[in-house]
Amino acid sequence: MINAILAFVGGPAGIFLVSMVSNSIPFITVPYLGIVAGYSFIYTDPISRVVLILSSAAGATVGKIVVYFLGRAFRRGLGESSKKNIELFKKVARKSLFVAIVVFASTPLPDDILYIPLGLMKYPLPQYALAIFAGKAVLTGIVVAYASWITAVATTQIYTVPALIAVTALLTYLILKIDWYNIINTLYGKGLIPACQVLLKEVTSVMKGLMTRRRNSQEVKKASK
Repeated sequence: MINAILAFVGGPAGIFLVSMVSNSIPFITVPYLGIVAGYSFIYTDPISRVVLILSSAAGATVGKIVVYFLGRAFRRGLGESSKKNIELFKKVARKSLFVAIVVFASTPLPDDILYIPLGLMKYPLPQYALAIFAGKAVLTGIVVAYASWITAVATTQIYTVPALIAVTALLTYLILKIDWYNIINTLYGKGLIPACQVLLKEVTSVMKGLMTRRRNSQEVKKASK
């Protein structure tokens, strides 16, 4: 099944298209990173992996440019007072927006909630595209590196595969459950160290909740026997 999907996608050009389509649909993300991870199992040399990362990042950037222009289209229906407020916000936040775009693009944060308003305020497109590309390259690079590491470990130490699957599942769960919005707000409002503290609290809270649900599930099973 995986080989059939990879054959259909068709290499870097296909990765570009899949990444573009996935990122051009607002608030609905096709799991294109799974396909990128699949290719990292095949492309083992560094140059091919760099091409893979850049192709995906470029496609994702084009997709998010589509989202940007959707925001530009919405601007036409705004009144003059709303446009003035948007221009004021753009002037105030111009310096921090570039960093925010990179952070949103390189993390699992719901990024379209930021990108559509950027189109509304006519944020400079070259800066927007550069920030998106940088963030998506980081995100894709992490996925490729992690998938490659799993492949290397699994082929040399097959008994570690169940542990790797469990770790991957746990990381995915944490990414989905952590309140990233709170972390980003803390980062911009109070700085890096308080943001790291909030992240640690979030991880601890999610893990406690997971352990509690697991314990309750075991108790229910025991009671039903």
